[in-house]
Amino acid sequence: MNRIRTLYSIIQYVPDSGRAEGANAGVVLFVPSAPPAARVLVRTSPTLERVRQFFKPSKTQLRRVELNVEALKHRLELARSELETEGQFEHFVATRADTVRLTPPKLAVVTDPRAEFDELYAELVGDPDIKERVAPQHVSLPSRVAEVFGRLEAERKVWRPKPLKVPGVRRPFEVSLAYQNGVTNYVRAESLADRNRAEDRLPKLGFNGQLIHQKPIDDHPGRLVVMSADSGAEPDIEKRFRETLEAFHVRFVPYAEAEQFAEEVAKTAH
Repeated sequence: MNRIRTLYSIIQYVPDSGRAEGANAGVVLFVPSAPPAARVLVRTSPTLERVRQFFKPSKTQLRRVELNVEALKHRLELARSELETEGQFEHFVATRADTVRLTPPKLAVVTDPRAEFDELYAELVGDPDIKERVAPQHVSLPSRVAEVFGRLEAERKVWRPKPLKVPGVRRPFEVSLAYQNGVTNYVRAESLADRNRAEDRLPKLGFNGQLIHQKPIDDHPGRLVVMSADSGAEPDIEKRFRETLEAFHVRFVPYAEAEQFAEEVAKTAH
C-alpha cells in the first residue's frame, strides 16, 4: 500500500504562555498530496474535558475557550485551498499565538489518512463518556459567527456577560454574548433541531425578552437577540420562533442569516 507523508499538529489551550502548560482540545492532519477538500483534516473536542480537568475554568472562561477553538477550526477549514506545501502549513501554525494555538507540526507517514486521523484524535484528545452530560449545557455559535465575534471580543466591542439578573425573574438568564449599538443586545444561541424541546423553551425566551425590553439591566436599555444555531432546524420552526418572539420585542436570527448578522454586528458594535 502507498505510504503518504503527512504532518499533524495538536490544538491546545495555553492560558499562560510563560508557563507553557497546555490542554489538548483537537487535532489537525495536513495531507499535502490530497485534493484541496481533503488536504486539512481537523477535529475538536465537543466537551473540552481536558481543559476542564487541567485548568478548571469558570463558565465564562470556558465559553471563551469554546469560541476560540471554533474560530480556529473554521480558519483551518477555510485554509484548505490556501495551504499546498508543508512549508505553508508550518508557517500557518507558527503564526497562531493566541491562548488557543497549534503545536509545532510533526511528521506522520500513513496509509489511510482518515482512518489514522481518527486513531490519532482518540489517542491525543479523546472524549470521555460524560459527553452526553456536558455537551447539551452550551449551544455553540455557527463557526463563521464565532470567528467574527472572537475578533470583536479581542477588540472589546463584544463581551461575554455573567448570567443576567432580569428584573422580576428569580433565576439568572444565561446569554452567549453582548454588544452595544445604542442599546445593549444580549445574544443567546438556541438549538432548534429538536422541535419539541425548542417549543418548550419558547415561552421562557419570550418572557425574559419582554422584561429585558421593558426594564433596563444595570441602568442600560436592552434587547434580547435569539440566534438559531443548527443548520438542521426546519424552516417552519424558525418561522414560528420569529413571529412569536417579535411580539415580545425579541429579535430572531435564522441560521441562514447568521453570517449576515455577524457582519452587521461588526459594523455597528461599539
